[in-house]
Amino acid sequence: MEHRIVTAAQMKQIEASGAAHGLSYRQMMENAGQAVWRELALRCPQPGRLLVVCGKGNNGGDGFVAARLLAAEGAKVTVVLMQGAPASDLAKQAYDKMSRGIEIIMYRTAGGAVDAADVIIDAVFGFSFHGRLPSVMEPLFARAAENKKAFHISVDIPSGAVCDTGAVEGACFKADLTVTFTAMKPAGVVYPAAGFGGMTVVRQVGIKEEHLEMLPCDTESVLLGNICPLFPKRDPEGHKGTYGRLLMICGSVGMAGACIMAARAALRSGVGLLNIAIPHALYPILAPAVPEAIFTLYDPTEAPGEAVLDAIDKASACLVGCGLGTAPYATKLVDAVLENAHGTVVLDADALNILAKTPEKLLVPQAPVIITPHPGEMCRLNGRTMAELRADRLQTARVFAQTYRVITVLKGAGTIIAAPSGETRVNTTGNPGMAKGGSGDVLAGITGALCAQNMQPFEAAYSAVCIHGAAGDLCAEALSQHGMLPTDLIEKLPQVFLQIEGK
Repeated sequence: MEHRIVTAAQMKQIEASGAAHGLSYRQMMENAGQAVWRELALRCPQPGRLLVVCGKGNNGGDGFVAARLLAAEGAKVTVVLMQGAPASDLAKQAYDKMSRGIEIIMYRTAGGAVDAADVIIDAVFGFSFHGRLPSVMEPLFARAAENKKAFHISVDIPSGAVCDTGAVEGACFKADLTVTFTAMKPAGVVYPAAGFGGMTVVRQVGIKEEHLEMLPCDTESVLLGNICPLFPKRDPEGHKGTYGRLLMICGSVGMAGACIMAARAALRSGVGLLNIAIPHALYPILAPAVPEAIFTLYDPTEAPGEAVLDAIDKASACLVGCGLGTAPYATKLVDAVLENAHGTVVLDADALNILAKTPEKLLVPQAPVIITPHPGEMCRLNGRTMAELRADRLQTARVFAQTYRVITVLKGAGTIIAAPSGETRVNTTGNPGMAKGGSGDVLAGITGALCAQNMQPFEAAYSAVCIHGAAGDLCAEALSQHGMLPTDLIEKLPQVFLQIEGK
């Protein structure tokens, strides 16, 4: 269940299905509160002073249950009513069951209790919240964030985050741990909301797995363990031709490094044959840097020539754009690939900048296309603002993928991979140390290599993102987020593939 990501509407359907099969909503709330209580007991065996900040709806009801259970264990518990008395019947029932030993205060007088708390539990808004946190709540949330000694927990999703989009329009509770129920929500993995949730754990409230599986789910999170079955053991009788021919049309004078990083990443990702098409002037630089590759040399004033067109024809996948530049000859090379490629086409960096004025060219190829834009490139491609993109990164990627029939890899924290079919994946690996020039070239090389080895394009796209992030996590562990380099990612790829191979 943990890899499935469900929207608010889907969550309501799942709960309704559970209720129709004998699990009452009241029991779901009881189980949710118990889940929060158990998680706190694991992490804070002696929690000290607990503050449970509750809204008037069912999320607040979950908080009332947790408060009751914690008080029964002897904890000193204070409940803050952020919206006055509970409004839903379930929340009222949970409120009435709380013991008299629990202190109940209104948010206007809660400042001192916030400062003194050792644990602060946010149970104000759940998955139905949308819009902006009411301004009257902002001072208390800011004060909670200032209490650095306290352990902060959110119930289901951090209050102030929008479930389905991961957007945060104003203030938001900043949690160390989020306990979400039944299945992951988009806000748990999509930024910026995911940045407020801390560690998110999925806990069950009694809904049977078959009720979840009955509901179509097109969005999942990507974990390294999930992609291992996509990599069969290599054939003992295999040869270089068995593992694909990748053509890279990358690099230009002044930007050879991007091509080198992409090439080395591709080779470390198992491709059998790597052909790099470059201008003659780059050959003395590239040949010693990537001795495993073969080269197709071209004259920029005559590109694309017969040699390049022949290389496109023979390739099982093409990667175009890393360091290519945007000169007129580069535009002709991109057009040649879109018009002639038989295998999957991966478009990155300058290829996307070239296509920004004419994105309709993405509809030309008969072969599958994967694009790997960072947010700025995505905005140039779809003509939207950065604010519009951040408001709904999931929908941005999905709409572009469906409109232009391309697999869209919208890079960033929690990279989103969307297929034209509507299937979507959200990556869970990686860290801020990867935010350095050249990291995208490494990802492009991995993606091209997996496509060349005849992996299904959508699977190749999200597997490459996951592998790339996993390599980044290994680098951060060994070298620090500050000190790691994109070239270090390449050297960690064998370690990631050892994990995939189960060694």
